[in-house]
Parts: sequence; C-alpha cells; structure tokens
Amino acid sequence: MSPAFVRTTLIVAGLLVAAAPAVAQKQNPVPTQTPDGPWQKKDRPPEALRERFEQRFFEKLDANRDGVVSRDEFRRQADERFDKLDANKDGKLSREEIRAEVHKGPDKNPPKPQ
Repeated sequence: MSPAFVRTTLIVAGLLVAAAPAVAQKQNPVPTQTPDGPWQKKDRPPEALRERFEQRFFEKLDANRDGVVSRDEFRRQADERFDKLDANKDGKLSREEIRAEVHKGPDKNPPKPQ
C-alpha cells in the first residue's frame, strides 16, 4: 500500500471517530407521527440517527457553507483531525494514539501517549 493511501485511510477513519461523539450526545429528537402516536427518543429509528450523523459530519466539513465539500475543505479538516490525534507531534499516528481517541468518552480525557 502506498503511504498516501494509508494516510488517507487514517484521516477518513479519524474524521469518522471525531464525528461519533456528536451522534452520541443528547439530542432533542423530532417526534415522528405513527399510528400509535409520536416516537419516543429511545424508539427513534436508526435512519434518523444516521441522517443526523451525516448532517453534522457534512456541516463540519463544509467550512464555507456553500453546500458542497471541496477537496481543500476535506483536507483541511483531515489535517486538523490528524494533528489532534498525533499526541506526541511526531507526524505519525500510533495505534495507541488512535486507541486513546476511540476510547475517550465525552467526559473522559485519558493521558496522552508518549
């Protein structure tokens, strides 16, 4: 595999990890009318969660809010994400650095790998 492919794969994975906490945060669901009445938050269909995730992910990438994500916008976000994950600032992501981010919850802040 080429270094560019590996870097791009890690960047995309990092962006997905970055957006995951936004989906996990408490949200005020929009009730959907059903024959039995409105959906409760716990009953909300997975499609609604996916759509919300996609919306937040897109909004985070579309820096100039023109409705499309340019290569520069994508790369800028990917570079910022990479820099955030690179705890020891060596220009490389170790498995420990990625693991620290994946396991970090909204209220957790694990020590940075060395």
